[in-house]
Amino acid sequence: MEFTQYTCPVCEKRFENGDDVVVCPECGAPHHRECYESAEHCFYADKHAPGFSFENAGKENEEEEPQDSNVQICPQCREENEKTAFYCNKCGYPLQAQDRTQQTDTRQNQTNANRQGMPFGFGSAGAPMYDPLVGLNSEDEIADNVKVGEAAKFIGKSTPYYLQVFNRIKLFGSSKFNFSAFLFSGAYFLYRKMYAVGVVLILLMIGLSVGSAYLMMSNDWFTNYNAFMQSVSRGEQMNMFSPEMLSLLLPALLSSMRFVIMLICGFVANRSYYKHCTKVINEIKQEEKEEDINKTLEARGGVNLPMAISFFASFAVIYEICNILVNSQSFWR
Repeated sequence: MEFTQYTCPVCEKRFENGDDVVVCPECGAPHHRECYESAEHCFYADKHAPGFSFENAGKENEEEEPQDSNVQICPQCREENEKTAFYCNKCGYPLQAQDRTQQTDTRQNQTNANRQGMPFGFGSAGAPMYDPLVGLNSEDEIADNVKVGEAAKFIGKSTPYYLQVFNRIKLFGSSKFNFSAFLFSGAYFLYRKMYAVGVVLILLMIGLSVGSAYLMMSNDWFTNYNAFMQSVSRGEQMNMFSPEMLSLLLPALLSSMRFVIMLICGFVANRSYYKHCTKVINEIKQEEKEEDINKTLEARGGVNLPMAISFFASFAVIYEICNILVNSQSFWR
């Protein structure tokens, strides 16, 4: 969620994209994390009551406008707007009473859902709503010379999940199984901008698929397969370590290797990404000026969805072609 239409009640500065924002679970008021931590409570804590919303907190201080005035003052940013405007031209705040009530009700519904432990995409019951740092202090180190806030800006997508995992690695040296890496293997690493590992894994998976299909399409494999089936029908005992049987089992072995690689990816992905983030963030902090660090973190971090989809689609197409060729070869034999 973007908060650029609001201002921090503590420092009275307008929120910008990329700001570290903490939202009060009681009234929904957004704060800069530093401002919230310095005050140690919501700015409107003394006004918290059923039905209270931070968006209406300043109404009692608004100057009464003349009835014949052609302008109305936005209660959020104090911008002058036409009397008939529904939303502020500057910050987009709803100016009509009905719209403000609807927006307040929506905020209250979200707050109530958060109290009940609904994750809203963060996967962590009880975590503060819209808090990407899931309760961690932005100035604390989550890795060697890497602060929580810096890691959050670099991670981008799924920040709460990875911060929890990173904190677990730092404190206990243990990680979690990553099901995305298990299911998509090389594509996952490309998605997280670990290009070298991702490309190697994709090529390895393609090589195993092509190799398995090539062996199953060969005349030797088909001859060994027919001999095996005839021996089974006659009830003869086969030597499992004979060259013929090993040749027959080799395609299945290559397919099994794909599954083993997927399992390994699931187990090591989070730890690999933790090391990747630590390394790149430290490089950025050494190379960039202090005022450019945050912008560079967001640019070099985040995800690369188009590349991940492209490589995964290529692997899926090649894998399907291999299956079609093997099946057609078996049919015509």
